[in-house]
Amino acid sequence: MPFMDLIKKAIFEEEPLAAPHATQQSAKPASSAAAARPTDPAPAYVSMGTRDNQFYTRLAKQTDLSAVPELAKIEAFAAPLSSVITDKALRYKAALATAQSQGGLTKDAILKGFDALLNVLNSSAATFNKQTDEVSRTEVDAKIAQIGDINQAIQQKQKEITDLQQQVKSMQSQTEVSRSKLQEAKNNFATALERRRAEIQQQRREFETILG
Repeated sequence: MPFMDLIKKAIFEEEPLAAPHATQQSAKPASSAAAARPTDPAPAYVSMGTRDNQFYTRLAKQTDLSAVPELAKIEAFAAPLSSVITDKALRYKAALATAQSQGGLTKDAILKGFDALLNVLNSSAATFNKQTDEVSRTEVDAKIAQIGDINQAIQQKQKEITDLQQQVKSMQSQTEVSRSKLQEAKNNFATALERRRAEIQQQRREFETILG
């Protein structure tokens, strides 16, 4: 799987939960292998999750020893000796001696083979970094810009809400003033009505008296 696919998978897929018993079971074969060849030091590695292991699998495939003729040759000479010479250092020295006499293989050629693998690894790292930068621009930076736009829209909506709240307060104040003036008008009318009614009634009584 290309690095780009692995990168996107690492970003968008949820990492599965590892079962404790599965980890213990997977560790047992390693213990058995170590017991079978106690003289060979176990390779140093960092425990990685499923996603990281996918990167490691690709890197290991790209830098397999068989990809370099000199390394493939020394492995071919050393493999038949594994059951005869258990010590790794002695086994590879014997393999090199045979390879030198039969195929002209040298220590420098072997070390240059490892340098070639390191160059491949560095090239893979450069490709990975370039692709992660691309993903960052398309997936991360683009979303950051969207977040900025959304926040700006939120601020605009909040301003609109604040303006509407101010309008509500202003209308409430106007409503109270109008209600107060309306009540005052009602009171004034009632007072005027009673006053004029009293005046008319007084005049009626006066005319009633005058007219006998």
